[in-house]
Amino acid sequence: MAVQFMFGVPVPVTTPKPKPAPEADNRIWSLYVGDLDPQVTEADLIDKFRLIGPIASVRLCRDSFTGDSLRYAYVNFFTSLDASTALCFLNHKKLKGKPIRIMWSQRYPLTRKTGIANLFVKNLHPSITSAQLQSMFSKFGKILSCKVAAENGKTKGFGFVQYDSEQSSMTARNALHGTLVEGKKIYVSKFVKKSARTVAHGDAMMASLEGQNKNLFIARTQQKEIANCHIEKLKASSLALKNSTHPVHYSSFQSLGEDLIKQKQHRNTGNRSFVWNSSLHMLER
Repeated sequence: MAVQFMFGVPVPVTTPKPKPAPEADNRIWSLYVGDLDPQVTEADLIDKFRLIGPIASVRLCRDSFTGDSLRYAYVNFFTSLDASTALCFLNHKKLKGKPIRIMWSQRYPLTRKTGIANLFVKNLHPSITSAQLQSMFSKFGKILSCKVAAENGKTKGFGFVQYDSEQSSMTARNALHGTLVEGKKIYVSKFVKKSARTVAHGDAMMASLEGQNKNLFIARTQQKEIANCHIEKLKASSLALKNSTHPVHYSSFQSLGEDLIKQKQHRNTGNRSFVWNSSLHMLER
């Protein structure tokens, strides 16, 4: 330890330790590039993205058997600034005449697979592009992915928007659902995976069938009770008429016969079948 004299008094002097050099950032910032034209090559991607900054690597994913392009790739930058700039300026730009879709690569794509913070948008005007849809929804939060579904260069009238948080997606849904865009009222809802929709539809069908079967059982039970009640009345009336010395008149059965005819002309009740003819006579067979 060095000593310095100040006004004749020794004062220890400490030598400051040199600060360690900052560790180099060796991370690679990866972007997912999708919706590629089948003819796009690695060289095309390098030419497109190197205008932003130095590229670490490019990987175009191909079929392991045929070697054909799977129409998506990964472009890796050395810095987050260059990757962010590429995402901002090249997303939805055309490459070989087809708009490309860029998003941050997700090594553990749990959010994408579970559909968290993902919205389904339909009834879009044919002129709406993915870039316009993203511009429309970007004011409500950070968008991870945005796409208008298309086939053979024509939009299908629906798309998907995924945010980085559920709160942002719900805010966008509440704000934009039912609004007019290019003269059409758009529909915005929480995205539900096809497998979940199939299960929900099956459960609804089962519940509907169970309800119908329950109602049918109740109706049949009520009809049986009504028929049994009529039979008991008929038996009592027949017994009373049998013991009577007066002539038999069928006018007393008029209302009862009309009720039974309205329900069904032929009804099975237990082991016996009764048929009402046009003169309201009951025949046992």
